[in-house]
Amino acid sequence: MSGFVPTRPRRRPSVARPVWVPSKSVLKALSYGPLRMKVAGQQHLPTEGPTLIVCNHVAFVDPLLVAVAALPRPVWTMGKEELFGPRLLDAWLSRIGGFPVRRQSPDVWSIRTGRDLLARGETLLIFPEGGVTRTGRMSPGFSGAGYFATRPDVTVVPAAIWDSQMLKGPVRIRFGQPIPMDDLRESPRAGRNRRAVERIMWHLSGMVPLVGGPYQEPPTGAPTIPLVGKAAKDALRREDQGT
Repeated sequence: MSGFVPTRPRRRPSVARPVWVPSKSVLKALSYGPLRMKVAGQQHLPTEGPTLIVCNHVAFVDPLLVAVAALPRPVWTMGKEELFGPRLLDAWLSRIGGFPVRRQSPDVWSIRTGRDLLARGETLLIFPEGGVTRTGRMSPGFSGAGYFATRPDVTVVPAAIWDSQMLKGPVRIRFGQPIPMDDLRESPRAGRNRRAVERIMWHLSGMVPLVGGPYQEPPTGAPTIPLVGKAAKDALRREDQGT
């Protein structure tokens, strides 16, 4: 069972000041305090205009940590729908810029929500792998990341995160130079999103070692929801043993 999935109507995301301001203060204190977060490359984040942050994903807290690292701009985050199951968590996340995505099939609602945010000139954070891979060995990215990356005038900023897995830190986050996308925007529509996400994953695979993660080739093949927990460890063990 993948977790509770809400059946009630999904909330439109917002950045509600009465919720966002105190949440931001608490999250900053936790990120730079107990988790000893270290951030590099913030100069690569535009101060205005539509911006897409694409990041590897090693822990469930990554969206909050990357959003804190990207301040002062508010960051809108697409997260798996299971996170929005409990009503209180749904109410909080949707008021600090979060919105759910159904990962098992194309989700028109979440794609339109992200597209509209970028069209408004906002900063959107997504995790192309579609789930957590605590080992740092990335999975192929989903084409939705390529769709957002090739929207008009969007600046695509890669980010890498490491050591958020055990909630001990020091968490390290690095933002890289924007990924060129103009040539893909002008390319034939067929396969464009896939080509864009493959370029994104190539950049991310080169950044993960810079924050302490494993060296690896860019992930290839069809995207799947990453394994977690014991299943992920068993898969990694079989890979290392060549079985």
